[in-house]
Amino acid sequence: MSLTKEQLEIIDELFESGGDEAAVLSKHGITFSDWQKQLVEKDFADELAARLESSKRQGRIILSKYAPYAATKLIQLCESENQETARKAALDILNLQTGSPVAAAPGSGEPLPPLDPETASKILAVLAENSPKKD
Repeated sequence: MSLTKEQLEIIDELFESGGDEAAVLSKHGITFSDWQKQLVEKDFADELAARLESSKRQGRIILSKYAPYAATKLIQLCESENQETARKAALDILNLQTGSPVAAAPGSGEPLPPLDPETASKILAVLAENSPKKD
C-alpha cells in the first residue's frame, strides 16, 4: 500500500513545523489514536524513518563543514586565562578525538567525579607541554 497525498503532506508538515505533532494533527483533524495507528503502518513508518535519516545525514554534513572551525576555537580556548574555560576546552578536544565522553569511566557508564582545580591545572600543564610551541 502506498501513502496517500494527505499522509505525505502530514510528514512534510512535521518536518517544516520542527516536529510539532500537536499542531499538525490538529490542522488535519487527526486524533491521537489515529496518529498512533498511522505510526505503525509499515509504509508510513518507513517513509518517516527515511526522512528522519535524511535529516540526520544533512545535519552531519553541516556539522562536518564547521568541525575545523570548532576545533580551532577549542584550541584557542585552551589558552584562556580562565582555568575552567581552558579545562573544558581541553576535555572537549579529547572528547572529539575519542568520540566518547572523557569524563566517563571506561565501560562503567558512570561519570567520574569532577576534577579538583589542582588536578585540572596539572593536566592542562601536561597538555601545554605536549602542544607545539609558538614562534
